[in-house]
Amino acid sequence: MSSIEQAPRLVDYKGSLDQTPLLSLLQSMQAQRATGTLQVRSGGEAFSLFFLFGHLFHAYGNGSQGEEAVFEPLAWRQGDYTFDPKSKLPTEETITAPTADILAEAKRRGVPGADNGPVAAIRSPAPQATSPAAAAPVAPQVSERPVVSQPPQVAAQPTAEEGPPPTELYPLPVGKLVYESLKTAFVDFPKLLRSLSTDRLTGYLRLTGQASRGMILFYQGSLIESFYDGGAVVSTGRTAFSLFKNDVDRGEGSMDVIELTAEVVTAIYQLLTAPTILQGLLARFVDVRALLQYLQEEKIHGSLLVRAPEEMGIVLLRDGQLLGAFTRGQPQLMQDPEIVTRLCADPKTRIEVKAVADLEEPASVSLEEMLAMTPSVPATVYRPAPPQPSSAPAAPRAQQHAPAPAAAAPVSAEPDIDWPSLMSQLNQMADSALQSRSKKVKEMLSSTEHNVDALDRTIDRISQTSIMFVDPARLTNLANEMRQLLEEQR
Repeated sequence: MSSIEQAPRLVDYKGSLDQTPLLSLLQSMQAQRATGTLQVRSGGEAFSLFFLFGHLFHAYGNGSQGEEAVFEPLAWRQGDYTFDPKSKLPTEETITAPTADILAEAKRRGVPGADNGPVAAIRSPAPQATSPAAAAPVAPQVSERPVVSQPPQVAAQPTAEEGPPPTELYPLPVGKLVYESLKTAFVDFPKLLRSLSTDRLTGYLRLTGQASRGMILFYQGSLIESFYDGGAVVSTGRTAFSLFKNDVDRGEGSMDVIELTAEVVTAIYQLLTAPTILQGLLARFVDVRALLQYLQEEKIHGSLLVRAPEEMGIVLLRDGQLLGAFTRGQPQLMQDPEIVTRLCADPKTRIEVKAVADLEEPASVSLEEMLAMTPSVPATVYRPAPPQPSSAPAAPRAQQHAPAPAAAAPVSAEPDIDWPSLMSQLNQMADSALQSRSKKVKEMLSSTEHNVDALDRTIDRISQTSIMFVDPARLTNLANEMRQLLEEQR
């Protein structure tokens, strides 16, 4: 059994709430996109919480369910918990809000245990176990996973230096250059992707723009993950693919196609998605060569990351053996880790380790499905100016919605819209498209002011929001239909 125990293991793990409170567990689940059932018990009371890829979607116990079934055990400081990643998940969904929103509401209510961020930040990275019992494969259907933008706050951080953001687009190694500096303005993006798939590319397609970077990772011609860094937060999955495609459609930046070995691509996938098991180690207190030897002895599948003030280096490991080492400035894979370990000479350098328990072939998503579900939507949606009123009666109608007579003049350009009827139609469209998961969209609509600009902004938010079990493409299509209806009312 691996002796790496820097954070609580969630696979087949049992523990006590006095050492690891529920808040720490919730943040750990989100950080590593865990799937399974978490049961917490104290005295004669018990609660069950259900997760899918880090999303808490259902909870019940002690006669309550939904968010209320989360608030009560948050306050427990005694008891125990177990996590079962192989449990059968229920179809019922009683929680739609993100975990961060649930914790914020608990804090607002004054629920004890809703705010211990520094503890959670230390405990949140959780490695997968390497023991035979814990190595039983959890079989998430990756091709159907609801991939969303990563929230900027997975866990509270004591200081700005404690660690990287929850999702990060790391520097990548270079291999065989298949295509170089393809100008996006002259590239048929779907044809390029289909060509790379037909050629069974194992490597990645890289986009470099003035203010953005993107990457689409391929394994034997299959698309396995997308990442996009727009400067504020790194997005993954369909969201990243859509942003990548939008940049290409607008002719922004250039692209390179890099071919790598299957082992290196698998290691890159683990680098981008694996949980962190050691984090924030100051290099001046660490014998990095001894640490590498230890990782070899533990037969780690993962990576060693070294963050110097002006550089970053990565060592890729497979079964403990060195696959290659590289830095941002020297991306060629080297068979000597010295290119990375020498960065530890700077006393401000920090070290972290990411690892997975099982070495599995990355699961793929359908390229054709991604292309079909990713319409070309410009970053800035063109909206025609509101038409000038064609007759005098339009002005008095607009004044009915003005907060004061003084505002009548600027509002007079507002089109003559029957707002109750329009909002009713928009709510019906949400119900038709999302059925039982339309609540969040309808709440956004109900809080919208009755003017065209405000509704435009709400529709934009709908296309960019995230709802549990709802494909982002459905929200994009819904927003486009709503925008078309609004245009008809102008």
